[in-house]
Amino acid sequence: MRRNSERGFTLVEIMIVVAIIALLAAIAIPNVLRGRTTANESAAIGNLRALVSSLEMHRSVNNIYPLSAAWVADMYTTPNPDFGPPSFNHAMDGTACPPVATRSCTQGYRYDYVSVTGNTYTLLATPDALGTTGTRSFVATESGLIRHCSGTGVAANMLGGTPPAATTIDATVQDCT
Repeated sequence: MRRNSERGFTLVEIMIVVAIIALLAAIAIPNVLRGRTTANESAAIGNLRALVSSLEMHRSVNNIYPLSAAWVADMYTTPNPDFGPPSFNHAMDGTACPPVATRSCTQGYRYDYVSVTGNTYTLLATPDALGTTGTRSFVATESGLIRHCSGTGVAANMLGGTPPAATTIDATVQDCT
């Protein structure tokens, strides 16, 4: 018969419990981090859709897309009402997120808008930290299609030109560099 002073867990039992907890944490933590990346990518696609819609509203009223240099003036200051989504009332120049959080960064993605002639445009969303905030870059043009590629580099045909048809979201992933 045991005495009251001998109750408790043995060292082996405690080590087994700690090992089980460590195993569960090793399985769960990468899934949680991957979930954040996926959420950022989904938000980037949604933001590009909102921006494309805003740009089309601007074009339907003014018969021209805003020029790159006049993005804020054309989308937020000059017209009444504002055409752009509120969270993009800043320079769309692809600069880094922190510490300049007021410029071109939303939900872990940097955004860049290019329109030279006003007849076409290219919107680009690249992850601020590849692998942490996202694993894919996204590009949208006046066609309304949103395409993606792996990595953060931008090929010459992705920005300021027509992206290849093979880079649509439902097709094979293409490298950006």
